[in-house]
Amino acid sequence: MVARAGPATEPPFRVAYRDRWLLVVDKPTGLATQPTRSGEANLYDHVQGEEDYVALHHRLDRPASGLILLAVHRDANVALARAFREHQVEREYRAVLYGETVGGQWCRPLEGKPAHTEVVWMGQGSGMTAVQVRLRTGRHHQIRQHAAMEGTPVVGDRRYAGEAGRAWPRLALHAWRLSLVHPVTGAPIQVESSLPTDLEPLWVLAGG
Repeated sequence: MVARAGPATEPPFRVAYRDRWLLVVDKPTGLATQPTRSGEANLYDHVQGEEDYVALHHRLDRPASGLILLAVHRDANVALARAFREHQVEREYRAVLYGETVGGQWCRPLEGKPAHTEVVWMGQGSGMTAVQVRLRTGRHHQIRQHAAMEGTPVVGDRRYAGEAGRAWPRLALHAWRLSLVHPVTGAPIQVESSLPTDLEPLWVLAGG
């Protein structure tokens, strides 16, 4: 596959993994995953400008950061779509919650559909809790909504967190690990992303 001539500017993200079939990018906070009504710059359009084929199977909220997986070859698309549908792509996040929790299973339905979030306690400090989160389903704003329902919203969440939304300049949610079986080769893949520098101090403050 020959890549198209892309834009002259540097991409607004880091490439975390690349082969003939798959691309994993590390999205910064503030960048939309896909086209919006306002027509602003977004991750999907940038990748599409450089690749002959692009398929997006999941997304990250604009204020979140971290890993997004895309298919860049048709041969990977059907199997990758099935892997997401059957929850065979492991997506893990790190977050700072406003308040104290011991973690556990969050299983409240969202939009009338079952939703399952696994939460692992990583530390506490300054009235906040550092957690590691794994999605078992993929509902809209699942982590953010579940956290708010539990009374421990994600710090910096302007939509669901009330006063906690003003406690940090950005949403304290980062997609740090993706694990899957390669849809073409069958090899196991695990890609990780370090906490961005604008979240590190908060993570430490919260005991992470």
